[in-house]
Amino acid sequence: MDSLDFAKLHADCETSHRFMVIYRIYSRSWDEAKATAWNIAIEQSVECPYCMVEGTTIADTIVGKIEQLSPDGPEHYLAVISYTPEAVGAEFTEFINMLFGNSSLQKGVRLIAFCLPDEMNHTFPGPRFGQDGIRQLTGIHQGPILMSAIKPLGTPVSRLARMVYDLACGGCSIIKDDHNLFNQTYAPFEERVRACVEAVNAAYEDSGNRALYVANCNGDGEESIQRAWKARELGADGVMISPGLCGFGPLFRLSSNPDFSLPLFLHPSFAGPLTASDEAGITPFCYFGQLARLSGADASVFTSFSGRFSYTREECQSIARAAGMDMNGRKSMFPVPAGGMKWQLFPVMHEVYGANTIFLVGGNLLTHSDSLKNSARFFRAEIDKLNS
Repeated sequence: MDSLDFAKLHADCETSHRFMVIYRIYSRSWDEAKATAWNIAIEQSVECPYCMVEGTTIADTIVGKIEQLSPDGPEHYLAVISYTPEAVGAEFTEFINMLFGNSSLQKGVRLIAFCLPDEMNHTFPGPRFGQDGIRQLTGIHQGPILMSAIKPLGTPVSRLARMVYDLACGGCSIIKDDHNLFNQTYAPFEERVRACVEAVNAAYEDSGNRALYVANCNGDGEESIQRAWKARELGADGVMISPGLCGFGPLFRLSSNPDFSLPLFLHPSFAGPLTASDEAGITPFCYFGQLARLSGADASVFTSFSGRFSYTREECQSIARAAGMDMNGRKSMFPVPAGGMKWQLFPVMHEVYGANTIFLVGGNLLTHSDSLKNSARFFRAEIDKLNS
C-alpha cells in the first residue's frame, strides 16, 4: 500500500460514520480501474442495476462510495470504498460478505485491508484475552512463548495424552490438538479432550510447569460451537477453530459471548485459496491479522517464511503488524508463526516478529530426541536465550 497513507486513512475513518475497504485492482487504465471500482461498490452493497436505486435514499446511504482511487504500480490501482455499518448490523458474517462477497469471484480484484469507525467498536470488540491475557494464563510475562502440537493422525488417545504430559513437564507453555484431530473413532473428541486435560493437570502437579491445552473444535455446522462449549466444560484451556473450514462466525460468536471464557486460536487450514495469490483473494495482513483479530481470535496461527509454505517474509511481518497495531483500542493478539519451524530459526523469528510472538513448533520438536520432555526443555531453553 505504498501509494496510500493507511495511517491517515485509519485516522479519518475513526471519525467517519462509514467503514472503508481497500481493494487492489489490476487494470490497464485509469478509466477501466474506475469502472471496476464502481462495480465493486455496487456489487458489495445493493447488487442490482444502479437504476433501481438511483435518486433514492438507498443510493445515498447503502450503496458503496468510492472515496479514493490511486495508482499502485504498473496496471495496479488501489480503490478505497466506504460502506455504512447499518447494512452490516451485528453479524460478522455479513461484515465479511460486504467486504468481499461477490467481488471475490472477480479476477483481478484483491481485498487489501479495511478501517472501521468508532461506532463499530461495540459491535465487534475483538479479542477478549489478547496478548496480556494469554501471558497471564501461561505465566510467561516476557519474550516469545513456546507452543507445540500433538500428532500424528491415527495416534490413540492414551498416546496423545502422554505427549501432552511430556511436553508440559518439559516446559512447553501451550499444547494444541493437531488440526486434523476431529472426532475419529481412535481419538473421539470428548475422550481426547478429557484425557489431555487430565494430562496437563498431572504435569503441573508433578513438575510445577503450567501449560495450556487447546482443543481443536472444528466440525460441521453448529458442531464447532458445541465442541467449544464441551471443551470448556471438560476443562480445556483454549479452543482452536479454522475459519477457512468453518467460517469466522464461530470465532465471533464465542468471543462475544460473555459466558464463554477461553482464549481462541485461529488455524489457517483451507485459507490458502483465499490468501496465496497476488492477483486475487485476501492479503495475509487482512485475513490472519485484521479479520482474525476483529472476529475475536486471541492468537492467529499462520505459515511462516523459511518453513514448508510460501508466504514471504514481508507478508509474515505484515501479519504480526496487524496483530499488534492500534485498532480502535482493541486488544492485541498473538501472531503464531508455524509450518516447519525449527529451533535454528528462533533468532531470525525473534528479529522479524519480535518478543510478543508464540513460536509454534510441531514435527521438529516431536522428533528432536527420544525424550519428548528433554526436547521440550531444549526448545524452551533456546527461546529463553533470546531474552538474555
